[in-house]
Amino acid sequence: MTGEPLSLKLYIGWSLGTLGLTAFMVGSYLLLRFMTDYMAVPPAVAGLIFALAKIYDGIADPIFGSLSDRTQSRWGRRRPYLLGGAFACGLTFMLAFNAPVAATQTGAIIMLAALLILHATSYAIFAVPYMAMPAEMTDRPHERSKMMSFRVVNGSLGNLLGGWATATLIAYFGGGLVGHRMMGIIVGLVIFAVLMSCFWLTRGARLRVVDMKTHPPYKAQMKAALRNRPFVILQSAKLMLLSAAGMHTASAAFFVQRRLEMSDAWLGTIYATLTIGTIVAQPFWLWLARRQGKRTAYTLGGLYTALVWLAWLPFGPGTAEWIIITIGLLAGLGNGGIVMISQSMLPDTIEYQYRISGQQIEGSFAGLYIMVEKLGQAIGASMVGLVLGLFGYIESKAGVAVDQPASAITGITLAYCVFSTGFLLASVAVMRFYPLDERTMALRGA
Repeated sequence: MTGEPLSLKLYIGWSLGTLGLTAFMVGSYLLLRFMTDYMAVPPAVAGLIFALAKIYDGIADPIFGSLSDRTQSRWGRRRPYLLGGAFACGLTFMLAFNAPVAATQTGAIIMLAALLILHATSYAIFAVPYMAMPAEMTDRPHERSKMMSFRVVNGSLGNLLGGWATATLIAYFGGGLVGHRMMGIIVGLVIFAVLMSCFWLTRGARLRVVDMKTHPPYKAQMKAALRNRPFVILQSAKLMLLSAAGMHTASAAFFVQRRLEMSDAWLGTIYATLTIGTIVAQPFWLWLARRQGKRTAYTLGGLYTALVWLAWLPFGPGTAEWIIITIGLLAGLGNGGIVMISQSMLPDTIEYQYRISGQQIEGSFAGLYIMVEKLGQAIGASMVGLVLGLFGYIESKAGVAVDQPASAITGITLAYCVFSTGFLLASVAVMRFYPLDERTMALRGA
């Protein structure tokens, strides 16, 4: 393997992008409840709007990736997008939770759809070039695993910001519309600051200079990606994993409030314990991935996490606090493995493409990767809205309290515990076909 080990500053600086992006994404899942409980949008319609915005975002992702492949600047191919994306993400997060309450349901739907499209575009501007950077920064698969372990730690802190901090801020400012609006402003500013730090601290990252005369056109890049078997398998497994995560996350606020009958502060507690478990587990998953291979480690992490998600099933109102904290911690231990390992596989598949073809199309691969992430999130969020609608969930306006029927509580529980677990197990099954490891990568090397 070639290339020197990366500096600690680059590990931290690059991975800070994940802290901001994760907070941006996780905090955005509160928009689903914001739509139903404060904008009087029916849950099935809210889920559909959320899904369509994600699908639009997914279509745009490969385009932004290809643009970043072709960009030439003194900051390299990727970092100009990090600068623009930092401003866009911070601003659109604030706008999303500060939308006025529309006079009509149609007006609310149109306004929220427009905000979500802006929201999705902002994410793509930063995230796609950002995810293309690791393949340029180092040639070593284990270095990439280390990068992704830093990314997972910062992703966990992003979960803390997007989950615990958002819920806590809403409660601190008295809940309701005022609580959501104040949270949006504060968290939006923090997201901007974190993403700007990523831009600044990665200024010393290694760059690949590309001869644009020999750079393949966009269609050729897409065909090359689809012929890359490890990449296609990874994408298929990620689609199922992100569908699982999207469904689990989008239904979490409903589960805590309606099934457990607890405040948003406890939603924050669950995110906090999940974060602690994820961070604590990183050394173990790094060791296991290197010793047993990434595919085996992913399988074990996925099966373990599925069992923990199902453990929520018997619990309802009056659940002891120590049980909620324990399940949150246990879920974090598994989450740390499946997230870090699946993310570290992306630069491996990009490097594989470079070694077999000489093509430097990291941005296009990252764009397709994030496109699948968005499709998975769209499937998860829309499934939650669909399930709630089918099971009779009643929407409300401006946070007016509504007693939900027992069928709606059943639907929430199934979405959070059972259906999401089904997607996760499908991801584990697909990933069993993933062929790359450090040995096969070494054989392909020069």
